Amino acid sequence: MGMTQPHRSMLRTAQFAAIAALLGCAPVIEQSQGDGPGRQSAFFESFPTLLFASIASRCQADTDRLTRPSQSELICESLPTPEAAAALILEFDGDVEELPVLVTTLSAEEEAGGFAVTTEYYYLVPQRSGEVAEIRFAEPRVQRTIRRALSAAGGVIR
Repeated sequence: MGMTQPHRSMLRTAQFAAIAALLGCAPVIEQSQGDGPGRQSAFFESFPTLLFASIASRCQADTDRLTRPSQSELICESLPTPEAAAALILEFDGDVEELPVLVTTLSAEEEAGGFAVTTEYYYLVPQRSGEVAEIRFAEPRVQRTIRRALSAAGGVIR
């Protein structure tokens, strides 16, 4: 049950693009609440079991935390590189005592004739005030990689 190259690349590319965005190499960084950059959906005729297993298998590092709130949802939280963490803390007035976290989610919702599958990626940056800022960014290269991974798993991009 190995992961295909598009699935491996999806998570790596998201982290690399985030680093590039934070260091000024990418065109758009947005701070937002709710829907926005970093979200992609696809339709699957049947539940994408292999896609869920593949993404879960990539969340295995010692610093990663995988949660499965339900059979149709997974959340992978991972620490960014030290350079990316420093950039996030400086750029978004973060708390130096708590590290930012890259969150990647995958969820499926049953609908007529199949499942709507949505993936999201964003950073959570603890603030000095005690609150947590959700930082989303628009990175076309990451979006293309995610679309390819969803398509390779049998999804029809929305």
